[in-house]
Amino acid sequence: MNTKLRSNAFAAYGALSNYGVGLQHQAFLEQVLHIISSCHLPRLILHLHDDDLNVRLACRNTFKQLAPLMEVDGLSSLLNKQYFTSDRRSDYEDFIRDLAKQLCQLSAARVDSYLESAIQAFDAPWPVIEANAICFSSCLLSLLDDQPSLAPYFSQVFATLVGKMSRSPDAVVRAACFSALGLLVKAANPLSSSASQQLDRIDSSRNSQDSDPNAKPPAQVQEEESAKDP
Repeated sequence: MNTKLRSNAFAAYGALSNYGVGLQHQAFLEQVLHIISSCHLPRLILHLHDDDLNVRLACRNTFKQLAPLMEVDGLSSLLNKQYFTSDRRSDYEDFIRDLAKQLCQLSAARVDSYLESAIQAFDAPWPVIEANAICFSSCLLSLLDDQPSLAPYFSQVFATLVGKMSRSPDAVVRAACFSALGLLVKAANPLSSSASQQLDRIDSSRNSQDSDPNAKPPAQVQEEESAKDP
């Protein structure tokens, strides 16, 4: 999709917030905001770190306009922090982690719709949006792993990440998969972190290999680590 069209589309959602005041406030919440929150809010969140600057700015502005109307405690305060306006990926990921904690206050049905939308974006045509979807969905799942209704999502996302980690041609997607898998492993079994530690070692080896041509490949590191485990 054309970047100008994307930025204008996200800006239009923000313009709708002008109707969420005064006597129309309740009707707006029940109709328009519900549709935006359920269907389009996850996409807005993912494009906060779009490759295109104009799209990022449009999404940030729209999010600021909609946040006060969503009635989620602590949500607006996140937008005043430095990481919300930062273009660094690490800052975006920190924002997503904090945002996920706030969104988990919502009903299970709302969170369920967010997960569905994020998982659909695993097939986005833009690698950075695919990586953002992986980050967002894994953060939500790691906070809600005790809810039986989300178990199918957990297994689906975990299996998808394992596949993408080895097959994706995009470094940003592979890195997102490593991070997300570690997060999900810790959430699923907090008393035993050996698996997540192994993922961390593989990820560290992978980063070292990028800078050291003589470094061992991740597959060899994984085999050696597995041989050490009793």
